[in-house]
Amino acid sequence: MNQRWFVPSAVKKGMLRNHHPALVFLLARYTLSYNVCIMQNTETNQQSPWSVALRLLGLFLLVPALVLTGCDSSGDNGSDDDGDDNDTPFTVEAYDTTTVDGQDAIRVTDVNSGGIGYVDENGDDVTSVTWTNDFVYILEEYIFVNLGQTLNIEPGTVIKGAPGSGENATALVVASGGTINADGNPGSSDPSAADPIIFTAQADDGSGLGRDVRGQWGGIILLGDAPLNTVPATQSVEGVPGDDPRAEYGGSNAGHNVGTFRFVQIRHSGSALAAGDEIQALTLGGVGNGSTIEYVEAFASSDDGFEFFGGTVNTRYLVGAFNADDTFDMDQGMTGNHQFWLGIQSPVEAGRIAEMDGGTDPEDGTPLATPHIFNATYIGIGPGENAQGDNNSPFLIHRDNNASSYYNSVFLEGGRDAGLQVEDLASGADSRARQEAGDLNHKNNLWWNIGPSWDPGATTNPTTFEDIIQLTEDDQGNEINPSYRGDLAQYLRDNGNQLLTSSPIQSVSRESGTNGLNPLASGDATSGAPTPDAALENSGVNGSLEDTGYYGAFGTTNWAKGWTLLDQNGYFN
Repeated sequence: MNQRWFVPSAVKKGMLRNHHPALVFLLARYTLSYNVCIMQNTETNQQSPWSVALRLLGLFLLVPALVLTGCDSSGDNGSDDDGDDNDTPFTVEAYDTTTVDGQDAIRVTDVNSGGIGYVDENGDDVTSVTWTNDFVYILEEYIFVNLGQTLNIEPGTVIKGAPGSGENATALVVASGGTINADGNPGSSDPSAADPIIFTAQADDGSGLGRDVRGQWGGIILLGDAPLNTVPATQSVEGVPGDDPRAEYGGSNAGHNVGTFRFVQIRHSGSALAAGDEIQALTLGGVGNGSTIEYVEAFASSDDGFEFFGGTVNTRYLVGAFNADDTFDMDQGMTGNHQFWLGIQSPVEAGRIAEMDGGTDPEDGTPLATPHIFNATYIGIGPGENAQGDNNSPFLIHRDNNASSYYNSVFLEGGRDAGLQVEDLASGADSRARQEAGDLNHKNNLWWNIGPSWDPGATTNPTTFEDIIQLTEDDQGNEINPSYRGDLAQYLRDNGNQLLTSSPIQSVSRESGTNGLNPLASGDATSGAPTPDAALENSGVNGSLEDTGYYGAFGTTNWAKGWTLLDQNGYFN
């Protein structure tokens, strides 16, 4: 790969206006250490970093004194580095250097829908850009990684969304055909070695804004051309204003690869254009199984933590903490494999822990939504009094012909009114049909303190699976098929599900600084989980399933320590 490192206009603006020998080193820092590292893959103007360094050294010898000043919008700073005769510097409008809260920062805009790329001083398109960890990046609007562009983000980089809502929200959108490589732990899966990439609100000083501060900016949207079950086969993702073609996703490419997104925190996100038209912490629309999505934390979103719109992507090691709506949400025919998910809800505000929808239009569209979720740990709202009511019940819901399946998972302290609903409509076009056909499975899961008899001081709640099941009701509030309660409860008993008399994890706390949350397996959860059926394995990255022997997301090691805000803020034991 041929790379060219140089300082874009945003850094150059105003740099050379005055003279002061003591600040020559500062200019060298900004130039040679590629603080704003713009990478270009090109067959022209091949230059090694050494040749650039030698050229710049010559510049320093010729210029006796240089000064680094704040950036401004001046069009003429006495330098002519773009090859013309008008002494106007080369500029990159999308990147503007500044200082935010005492830190070197770059304000990023999407100039003329150009995405993250730009045209360099030679007139060449630069389509591969690296954001480095010695700057904070401020997203000023919806920033797109366009078709054919690649955004690389170094470990430890902090990206902040400027405040705004609705059409004025800020977000990062990787369009279908764009690529993101954001890896906070390259070449390693050791959480203790990670230097996570952080997406957060501009007001965040580094320690987060608290469990219940949400909606301070938009979020992350990753799009691809993997299959949906909608008509038409492509859609425009929710949460993006206007009629921007870059918001389209869906297609026939099951192996689509959006890139790598791992060891990443997303904090205090979520904004809405209108009801039902929101940005989640992480939205994945038509993302394919060539993508690597793992070790991602969605912390305090005003909407969902993770929402999948179709696609075939497989994921591992996701953490959804204190999100105001659903922790995990699936729509439009998602078919990936997923293992090791942690969800924990706020006692103040929470929706469902998982909302699993099948088709949208039509509801019986294919491919059916058939994701397999292994080793989830879902912790509900607990004994708090202020959590949302209707939106929090049932704890897990399957509807719209959804056929998601759960295996070897643990569900606890949630579902104030009900633990589980499998939609059962009079028409028969529903998730009950998928369950009875063997597409939708709940096998070998452990349940504790779930449902209407929730009592944090009790040791024997609920008493039967009938207690935790909520049936579908008609418009008058009448259960459509009352007999299905017994049928579904018996199915759960026959397929290895257990109602426990003690918690399947070590301890629960939803308060920062208490070190009271220990999600490691306890009691019945520590052993005996069946080996995943090899027939359920998928193609692509993370498509295989690990045989753990334990139930839930954790055995004897807490993989969420070392890289999450939960750990940083002292939630974990």
